[in-house]
Amino acid sequence: MSEFERGREALRALAERLGDVDLNEATTRRNIIDGLLKDVLGWPDGQVSCEEHVEGDYTDYTLGAPHARVVLEAKRTGRTFEMPAGSTSGTTDLSTVRAYSTSNKDAVDQVLGYCQKSGVGIAVLSNGYQLLLFLGSRSDGQRPTQGRAIYYASLEDMLNVAHELWDFLSYPGVQRGDLVRALSARVATLPPPPPLSSRISSYPGYRIGSEMETDLRILGDLFIQDVVREETITDEFLTQCYCSSGALSQYAVVSKEILRTRYQVLSGVVNTESARDRRGPNSKLTDDVIAGAITRRPIVLVGDVGVGKSIFLKHLFRVDAKDILDRTIVFYVDFLKHSGLVEDVSDYIVTTVSSVLRDDHDIDVQERGFVRAVYKKELADFGRGIYGELAETSPDAFRVREIEMLSGHLSDRYEHSRRALTYLQASRRMNFVIVLDNVDQHQPSFQDQIFIAGQSLADTWPISVFMSLRPDTFHESRRTGALAAYQPRVFTVSPPRSDLVITKRLEFARRELMEAGRLPGFPAGLTLDSQSLIIYIDVLLDAFANNEPLVELVDNLSSGNTRRALDFVSTFVGSGYVQTSRVLDAHKTGRPYVVPLHEFIRAILYGDHKYYDPHTSPVPNLFSVSSSDAKEHFLLPLLLATVQQAGERESGGFTDLRSTTGQLQALGYLPEQIEFGVERALAGLLLEVSDHADTGQLVRITPAGGYLHKKLASNFPYVDAVIVDTPILDPTTRGEIRDVFDIEDRILRAETFMRYLGECWPFGDDPLPFSWAMLAADWERSLATVRRGAERAAERRARR
Repeated sequence: MSEFERGREALRALAERLGDVDLNEATTRRNIIDGLLKDVLGWPDGQVSCEEHVEGDYTDYTLGAPHARVVLEAKRTGRTFEMPAGSTSGTTDLSTVRAYSTSNKDAVDQVLGYCQKSGVGIAVLSNGYQLLLFLGSRSDGQRPTQGRAIYYASLEDMLNVAHELWDFLSYPGVQRGDLVRALSARVATLPPPPPLSSRISSYPGYRIGSEMETDLRILGDLFIQDVVREETITDEFLTQCYCSSGALSQYAVVSKEILRTRYQVLSGVVNTESARDRRGPNSKLTDDVIAGAITRRPIVLVGDVGVGKSIFLKHLFRVDAKDILDRTIVFYVDFLKHSGLVEDVSDYIVTTVSSVLRDDHDIDVQERGFVRAVYKKELADFGRGIYGELAETSPDAFRVREIEMLSGHLSDRYEHSRRALTYLQASRRMNFVIVLDNVDQHQPSFQDQIFIAGQSLADTWPISVFMSLRPDTFHESRRTGALAAYQPRVFTVSPPRSDLVITKRLEFARRELMEAGRLPGFPAGLTLDSQSLIIYIDVLLDAFANNEPLVELVDNLSSGNTRRALDFVSTFVGSGYVQTSRVLDAHKTGRPYVVPLHEFIRAILYGDHKYYDPHTSPVPNLFSVSSSDAKEHFLLPLLLATVQQAGERESGGFTDLRSTTGQLQALGYLPEQIEFGVERALAGLLLEVSDHADTGQLVRITPAGGYLHKKLASNFPYVDAVIVDTPILDPTTRGEIRDVFDIEDRILRAETFMRYLGECWPFGDDPLPFSWAMLAADWERSLATVRRGAERAAERRARR
């Protein structure tokens, strides 16, 4: 039976069960409306709120979370809607219903007031037996009191058109928007016209660099980024390139409190400590490494993507705690390279353990003498058993039987590895650590299997177990997954300052290039003509030391993800948007070269493409829309600014998404539009979300989100890029937005685009978290700088 069919049968039973009785408001709710919403219309408990506070008033029911979609006001059954004589169930004019009696007017105005205060689209009046559905707030240009309404005179009438009632008011029907479409004078959520990119035949195109730029790009990837992925990474690299975690950036556009408490939400789930302080690694962490085999609890290292969990552990074991762990063998099991097959997890761990013992410590766990030493007790017991007499009467047969017994032990590779480590710990006083890294690169079910394997290792093997996870992965597993049954020790890793990471990495690369023309990890005998890259490195070192706007850009857009920050630098080196010849020519003449901010921005925005492509660019289009509603151009900046403003007042920076949604709905945005904005913000790493068990869905601004709406959105290179991807709703302006290349034409096009956005801004001078007037003022300053640069370039061309 389908969900609709179950609802229809529940409605039939409700109509048969209830007689014509006068119920008060509370009893109406309990006996009829609760059943109508949950049993008939399929609204889950978590989507139904009762007596919700709305600016001093209380609604009886609010349906939908986190985006409220329906307000329902419940009345006693005795208070019927006074409809004109002869009225039957169906579509009617709300103005007629409202004007027919004072009680009708009061009831309609009451629920309309609720809707308009909170921006909820659908209003419902019900006394249990009757329903009146109408739009409580509209974006189609019509006053709510003048719109149409759907009237159901009785439960029997609802049953007769159960399919219609289901489409209009059921949980899936409201999600789909059938009632809004049915009652709208014109649909404000029509899809927008296609953007300029749809009219460019070569979009997104590829920008082909020169041979020199291509070589630089390859070298940049090798030297700046790939070295961190190299398994043969040296202790020298760890010593010279490692940056302590937790240093707060002075360039972040979000508050230092948000940066400082980035993992505070975990404290409501489990006790956490920072993995490192100013003096070095947390002493409790090193103590747990030593005591791990005794405590039999895994150690969980929690940190966001790209903060350096892996390199933190390598530095801990090979540099920070080298003396303490001088007789400790560390096994790195990298699940980034694993296929993701659950049945292979144990084999993958065992293979890694065996390989490290053999290749790095010359211990072969399959070697005959080692195996006999591991199973010394079993061999002694075997000699006293039924085959013991063969040792004297038939030594060869006895040896065969011994080998068969040992072979049986070796066939269980997992247990044999455990026995081998137990033997090494007892006989050679060795300690062992195993790191299950990049666990969160896989599906939740696979992660749970690894968690279980890690707990089993900690519980049964003589080994300290580390697992590195993202906060959201850890949260989910603690709530519903494998970690819910365990009490691991949890340490958090905060990101280092990205500018320091980049500077140290560049300095290391420069030294290696100057001394050997190669880096550790390069194939033997490979050397490179790297003079051009050295020049580039010098320019970048100067930029990250002295060019604060550039550091601010990289620091914020990377949001603490050092991999992303290094990717930005790799993208810049050899980019087709960077005038490589000018960099090298400046070096030859001895002139200092200052990296233009606009070149770095363009390199990041476009990558290898000729045009901005939102599917490949790491920076989202702030002004894109999902509908033909002009004010949606500002939904994403308003969303980001609202979350940031609320988060600055909250410990840890998190705010309830429902509160933000309510504010946006009060500005006239539909739930579908808000969902589109939230999805884009999360996908673009502009917001981060935490599903806390007690407080619902929490969101927090990221530095990238703050920088985009505060700084980058008014910058000419950004505006120039996203024009091709932004639907233009005004036909006249759409005709003026063309594919152009010369800087003078691009300036004119950008001016047209920004003028169009200014005309779309519907909120006047209202004090909102995001101000179009401030963005427009910053835009004018950016445009003036570009104009001056274009004029100087034109003068240089004229002199040639």
